[in-house]
Amino acid sequence: MKLSQFFKGATALAGLLGASLAASASAFAADALLSGVVKSPTGEKMGGVTVSAKAEGSTITTTVFTDENGEYYFPPLASGKYNVWAQALTFETAKSPVELAANKAQNFDMKPLADFARQLPGDELLNALPAVTNDDKRLKNLIRKNCTGCHTASYPLQHRFDEAGWFAVLNLMKQVNVLGVHVPDRAFNGTIETHQKELAAYLARARGPGETSMKFNLRPRPSGEAARVVFREYDVPVDAEEGLPYKYLPHNGSDWSLGSPSGMNGANGVHDAQLDLDGNIWWTQAHPTKTTTVARVDAKTGETKIFKISEPGGYASNSHGIIRDPKGFLWFNSRPSAPRGLRQALVKIDPKTQTLTNYVPPDNMAYTAGSLDFDGKGFIWVTTPDGALRFDPVAEKFTAEFKSVTFKNANGTVPVYGIASDRDGNGWWAGMAQDFIEKGDTSTGKASEFKLPPDRKELDYLTAAEKDFYQTFQPVDFNSPFPWAQGPRRMGTDKNADVLWVANSFGGNYARVDTKTSEVKLIDLPNPEVQQPYHVAVDNSHAAWTNLWSTDQVAKYDPASGKWTLYDLPSRGTETRYISVLEKEGQPMQIAIPYSRLRKIAVMQPRGVDEIAKLKASAK
Repeated sequence: MKLSQFFKGATALAGLLGASLAASASAFAADALLSGVVKSPTGEKMGGVTVSAKAEGSTITTTVFTDENGEYYFPPLASGKYNVWAQALTFETAKSPVELAANKAQNFDMKPLADFARQLPGDELLNALPAVTNDDKRLKNLIRKNCTGCHTASYPLQHRFDEAGWFAVLNLMKQVNVLGVHVPDRAFNGTIETHQKELAAYLARARGPGETSMKFNLRPRPSGEAARVVFREYDVPVDAEEGLPYKYLPHNGSDWSLGSPSGMNGANGVHDAQLDLDGNIWWTQAHPTKTTTVARVDAKTGETKIFKISEPGGYASNSHGIIRDPKGFLWFNSRPSAPRGLRQALVKIDPKTQTLTNYVPPDNMAYTAGSLDFDGKGFIWVTTPDGALRFDPVAEKFTAEFKSVTFKNANGTVPVYGIASDRDGNGWWAGMAQDFIEKGDTSTGKASEFKLPPDRKELDYLTAAEKDFYQTFQPVDFNSPFPWAQGPRRMGTDKNADVLWVANSFGGNYARVDTKTSEVKLIDLPNPEVQQPYHVAVDNSHAAWTNLWSTDQVAKYDPASGKWTLYDLPSRGTETRYISVLEKEGQPMQIAIPYSRLRKIAVMQPRGVDEIAKLKASAK
């Protein structure tokens, strides 16, 4: 049922970035071109170098990449004073202030960096962990699946500890929940607890104070299509209630040499992000606050506007998933952050009027959980703790509830995570902890399920004692998996085909599911041992996009050619949990990627060869 037509508690707290920014952005024409050449210490022109520019006083960072000739070309930028910097792994960050009043060439000469471990994204650090013996491979897999289950590997592995130090780190990790909070009566992560001593010894051998056993073999820098994109990263203000001495994170991953930032000190909270049809960004606040349920970032000015659904005691409902339906409305799920707060619900945003409408499931249905999608019949699907609900946006009511076939078994509870719905009107959701895929069939009103095939190579590395241990193992949550787990996290359907794409975050692959037959095909990422997909969004050309949360990358899979394209994100320690696509006729595609660890949101826009050629001609 509907709680209110326009939820009175959804009052906008506007202007967090200040009117001066909007005024300055409109006062200058965006007619100056910034370009240049990046060279190595030996004078070689370097391709795939990340070059970023941020105007003084602005909250928007624009980033491009050098081409095969070492040249970079920004889109037209507003006149003003900029900080410009160039970055490449194993090189120092090169910086220069730039006064941009007309076309400007700013060249950079890179200098080598002796100790570059802090620069590295999570996949490079994971990839370098020792894997010479089967025992090494076994321990490396346990670290990847239990110590980076929801958080980037670059943060812990940028540090060095002796065996006692790593043991202490593991002691903390086995006790905290997904939010990094220690819950006194929560069960330990059984895998970490069982293997804690040998994991600590393995990590000390790799990242201890002495000689390292890690072998670095860094991947190539971006080239071709991946080097032609442009990023705009938007800083999001920290929660005012934190009482911090800064409005925006001072260490937000922009300078790789500083390493991956901590997720504390106001950094966390930004979870999912969607572009409305005007290109503005709406994002969800996943951590409890007293101020924010969702927020909107103006794509032109960077101004952030806060929206709050009030809970008892002055708290704000928080949120998790967000989608945009074909009519342009946005939908998210609200979650209580106050004790005895409002019941979890489905909320509709009208981006034109910036109003929120709250829909609470009836008492005979489960409450909403964390992920949403729309189906080909115009209905909205949202997860519950043990299944999914289907909502009719025209009649404004919940019309069906589906329960997972398996919610509890001998290996414990199977919580629901991601959801997607197909063009026939059916819903699909993931039981991540045990690799279940569930289907809600609207033609029969019943649910069915199947299990993904296990990661069999990991079974070969298990000892006899471990095989016995995992017979009765019960994951404490979806981030403490079996060693052979695929980890189906979040998913997306092709609305123009009968295909469900599942991001198998522990298996390092996509599961391609035929929505008519439920036939499954696993498609590995280029480096499945260290590339971990989180969510899948499908564009109108059938390409399946994913955010690789531990690698600071975005990946695109073209099913027609079977080709992967990897795009480097401009910041370090992004820890992305969602990806969304906006396509409008006559306009470039835009891909939104929220940085949950950095309090930023990126929008990536591909550029064609012709567009770069025009910029090159204009700059010269």
